[in-house]
Amino acid sequence: MTFNAELAQQIAFEDIPRDDARYFEGRAKEIEEFKFSLNASTRRAQAVFRIYQGAPGCGKTSLAAYLAKINPDTVFIKLSDRHLTDFASMMERIKSAASRQEGRYAVTATHWTAVAIERLAGRALTEELQKAAQEHSTDGLRFALHVDEAHSLKNNALDVLKELHVGGLGEADQIPCVVVLTGLGHAKEHINRHPGLTRSGDSTTINMTAMTSQECADSTMRMLTELEPDEGSVAVRQSLSDLAAEAAFGWPRHLQSAQKSICEALIEANGSALALDHNQIKARCAELRAEYYEERMKDIIAPGGDDELAQQIIAQLPKQAVRASDWQLDEFCEQVVRKLWLSDKPIPDIEKTRESFKENGIVERKDGVWALSIPSMAAWAAQQLTGIR
Repeated sequence: MTFNAELAQQIAFEDIPRDDARYFEGRAKEIEEFKFSLNASTRRAQAVFRIYQGAPGCGKTSLAAYLAKINPDTVFIKLSDRHLTDFASMMERIKSAASRQEGRYAVTATHWTAVAIERLAGRALTEELQKAAQEHSTDGLRFALHVDEAHSLKNNALDVLKELHVGGLGEADQIPCVVVLTGLGHAKEHINRHPGLTRSGDSTTINMTAMTSQECADSTMRMLTELEPDEGSVAVRQSLSDLAAEAAFGWPRHLQSAQKSICEALIEANGSALALDHNQIKARCAELRAEYYEERMKDIIAPGGDDELAQQIIAQLPKQAVRASDWQLDEFCEQVVRKLWLSDKPIPDIEKTRESFKENGIVERKDGVWALSIPSMAAWAAQQLTGIR
């Protein structure tokens, strides 16, 4: 065996796209839900909606990319707000994206969408389009439209989703279509507020939770099998996989950080798995987790502009069951801050703090109470505050 230093370099030092999970593992329930949606889409004219929601870094966008990979006969198109200004713009994006794909139905999808665009605009089909429509049967054609950041879609984008919800894709020639919406834990709540989308309820929503320790370990074992480290017996690889699972706390983003830390250590040790210092790797994992939490906090509006007060709220929230209404979260935040507030004046920014916590995926409603979207963030916040107050 020869240590794959080039792969280790890639994992350790290259920027990883949001939707890339090199060693995807688990998510059986979420995958099964999508397959059910695909089957359901062939029996109805309207698009079938599935909302995958959860905390930042829980693997929503990488799941969507994986679904595209394992369903090559479905034409997957990624859409954003700028593609959903109106139905025609969406169709233009579908045509453009389909023309660049290599799947079995990519050419058919491109021609069908071109014809649909002309019909929607009320224009007569050219001879070329008429010929293409005749030559490319749409039997078996299915679309999956992936819309990310669903928790913050603007009204015009929601209007387009409403059209899909009511009428599906196209007019004369309906094509099965699944709309995969990924977003933070309040994505469903945001979508449901829009008239015409109120029926996108619990039956269409999948709440993304943590991976199991075994799934984290299995993912890392696959990585180590490809890396082929020197002196990397099964037992040694298993111990590293277990280390990664422990450091991940079940979170895909943290798992990537743990795998990155292992690769950094292997490069430093010239590929020798036995030479690795596990405590050093754990420390590096903690450092990367902290960097991620700090990044998440950059857009938080802290009470009175004091970041330590925002950290106090995060550290204290898991210790109390705060009922899931906005005013009760406001009240809790004020109670925490009041203990440290050195003024009789009203505490500023409490409502803005609460809203920024929600919009940036720090907190979400779970089982009737407010909870941290990433549970391990509480321990980080408490450590940050040690010796400060």
